[in-house]
Amino acid sequence: MQTKTPLAIAITLTLAMGVAAPLHAAGQDVAATSALAADATDLDRIEVRAQLESQIRAVDLKRSSDAIEDAVSSDALGQYPDKNVAESLQRLPGVSVTRDQGEGRFVVVRGLDANLNSVSIDGIAVGTPEDSSRAAPLDVIPSDSTERLRVVKSPTPDMPGDAIGGAILVESASAFDRDGRSLRGKIEGSHQPLSGHTSPKAAINYSEVFADTFGVALGVNYQNRKFESDNTEVEYDGEDDATPGDVTAINLQRRKYEIERKRIGANLNFDWRPSEGSSYYLRTLYSRFDDAETRQRTIFNFEDADVVATGNDQFRLDDLPSDAIQKRMRYRTKEENTFAASLGGENRLTSAVVDYKVGYTKTEERVDDEMEARFELDADDLSGTLDQRSRLPRYTLSNNDWMDNANFAYDRMILSPKRVDDNEHSAQVNVRFDADNASYKIGLLGRWRERDVDVNEVELRRGPAIDLDSWATGAPEHRHGSLGQGMSSALMRRYWAANSGLYSARPQETGANAVTSLEEDYSASEDIFATYAMGTWDIGALRIIGGVRVENTQFSAVGNQVDVAEDERSFTVTPRVANRSYSNVLPGLHLRYDAADDWVLRASANKTVSRPSFGDISPRVGYSRGDEEVRLGNPSLDPYESTNIDLSVEKYLGSTGIVSLGLFHKSIDGYIVETVRQNDPAYEGFDVTQAINGDKATVRGAEFNYQQQLAFLPPGLDGLLVGASGTWLDTDFDPGLADRAGDDFMLPRASRHVYSAHVGYEKYGLSTRLAAVYRSEYLDSIGTGRAFDIFVAPHTQLDFSLDYTFSPRVSLYFEAQNLLDKPLELYQGTRSRTLQLEEYGRTYAVGLKVSL
Repeated sequence: MQTKTPLAIAITLTLAMGVAAPLHAAGQDVAATSALAADATDLDRIEVRAQLESQIRAVDLKRSSDAIEDAVSSDALGQYPDKNVAESLQRLPGVSVTRDQGEGRFVVVRGLDANLNSVSIDGIAVGTPEDSSRAAPLDVIPSDSTERLRVVKSPTPDMPGDAIGGAILVESASAFDRDGRSLRGKIEGSHQPLSGHTSPKAAINYSEVFADTFGVALGVNYQNRKFESDNTEVEYDGEDDATPGDVTAINLQRRKYEIERKRIGANLNFDWRPSEGSSYYLRTLYSRFDDAETRQRTIFNFEDADVVATGNDQFRLDDLPSDAIQKRMRYRTKEENTFAASLGGENRLTSAVVDYKVGYTKTEERVDDEMEARFELDADDLSGTLDQRSRLPRYTLSNNDWMDNANFAYDRMILSPKRVDDNEHSAQVNVRFDADNASYKIGLLGRWRERDVDVNEVELRRGPAIDLDSWATGAPEHRHGSLGQGMSSALMRRYWAANSGLYSARPQETGANAVTSLEEDYSASEDIFATYAMGTWDIGALRIIGGVRVENTQFSAVGNQVDVAEDERSFTVTPRVANRSYSNVLPGLHLRYDAADDWVLRASANKTVSRPSFGDISPRVGYSRGDEEVRLGNPSLDPYESTNIDLSVEKYLGSTGIVSLGLFHKSIDGYIVETVRQNDPAYEGFDVTQAINGDKATVRGAEFNYQQQLAFLPPGLDGLLVGASGTWLDTDFDPGLADRAGDDFMLPRASRHVYSAHVGYEKYGLSTRLAAVYRSEYLDSIGTGRAFDIFVAPHTQLDFSLDYTFSPRVSLYFEAQNLLDKPLELYQGTRSRTLQLEEYGRTYAVGLKVSL
């Protein structure tokens, strides 16, 4: 019989009685406690800790699912090791994230753009605060507001069909997820050495079931994170047919970001189960994401000089005018709010089961105060050198006048407010008829979405000169070099609050201001009506699910046609209206076979759809005669349609482990791309930018996943938990660009390889985990030639966590993120031409968790 430490026995006893159970009065249940303590074999069986509990829940969700899906579940204390929903999802096979300021923001499923995913909260579709895209940013939802996260990669016919990438299901907690009363809380402080800031975080969750029929679950969480990042961006140019390495840096910018991000989350859920055949619920989730960002940058426009090649990727800069060096200070606060509510129930009738739900989601973004002050160097002209042999171009200048704010003259002020409102009402009902070894299901869904976007930008160049030296601060630290003297955004805002009425636009900028303030505005409504019929048949160990879903979409929008005169001093605005109606028929067949020895085989073939981005389909026109450019929306865009085939084999290793292999193929018709054409007969002599339906895109791939507790190892090592996953992609894509005919393209944002691995240890109150995620390079945007294609470089994220339970209800934890200190890096054409390099440094956190 294995000997346990007193601490391990105490922890095990706590779990045996239920971590979330109410405290017993002193002296109660002593006999029961002694009996448990005496049964060491039973103690070994029930000793379960946070990581393992979370893994068991996720494995159970996958095994019981009829669809092909993966899941992330909270542990028994309702905790995740990640800061937001996007970062929690990146641990799943086939899932990666794109990052904003080092934090996961958009989720990429099987290499497909986040724009092709659907996102729902408690079964209700949620919109996006993005002004033109359908991609829902998932960094706005704190992980502490959720109970489980699911990614369905092959939806069954009773699920919405807008999921070419995947359906991301965010689920908040029910009181019936836990036994009895549960009260849990945590506090945390995180520190970023790059900025020197220490930031607070706190969360509290309560749930209770009354009389075994009525449950209440409440959660509130808060985080205020202050951090910095160091960024350098380079622009390269050359001949249209240049090779990727044969372009020259024409512009270099050093940027310093100071960021304060506040996340507030709350969920309040009610469940009533008056009888075995009836249940009712109300789910509500609210999240608020405030992002206050100061960006100061110094810009070097090398293209304004006489650039003379001196050989071996080195250049001489002659006659560089002083105003080619600029300083800019931007400040803005962005507020993004998400609210979701659903009210529904289920009733078992004599011959059928009926479930129903009504829902409402509201997503909004407010940027009311964005401003940027711009200045130009006013001093003697310069000369210097430019060296492109290193990761970032290096330069020397003949003097350092640019480092002193007193040598800069005021150029202009840019104001850029923005407002986005996205609201959706929905209602659905499903009826299931059960028979021997079979069931039949039909359903109806209606979704009514309203969306309004108001994007404004105006340049103000007339007004009193501003003395930049009056806003001066010490030179900010920057990993890539100096920005010169710093600038205070607080002093800038104070000045503008007192003097904004003194500034106005110049007459020759009237047209440009009209374009930036009116062209991207639109209001749209989208109504979706769906019906389906589905059957499920069980033939021994084989389950067959087959059916068809039909979705009708009715879209209408109002946009602006902005026509700017050639002298840029006048313009006209004409409202444009677009209406569209189309239907998609989406059949699906899913097979699941539960073989002996815990093997599960799955196969599916189905069709899915993704609708065009609102910004692409809105009826907008921006007509700039001076620049000979036209920017068009395209209300005639067809939706993406994908035919999907999935095969998977899964071997379950007890209740804690799994090894699986999946193969998938997607053939996507009408993949939407942005094009620039010069031969449009309606706009002769103009460059016309417009999104169009391109040719077919194909995605082929394989997914592997393994995770297990190594309980078979000798005592002391049996607390090890290991896992690894890999995704391999092969994509073909023809963007339909005449001047790129014959070039091969991977799908934008599709990495060929995504790997993750972790090793953890849980025993005697200790829970520790080292986790890594690797994503190979991917194409970000397509240029006019190979030398102008933009790629995101490979990235590896390594994180560490340690949790120690030093009393039955209290634990202390430590977390370290981005241990490898990896930057975000973009390059143009070839890896030697770094386009953007942004560094965040490491982040460390210490926290305390309490369960009562």
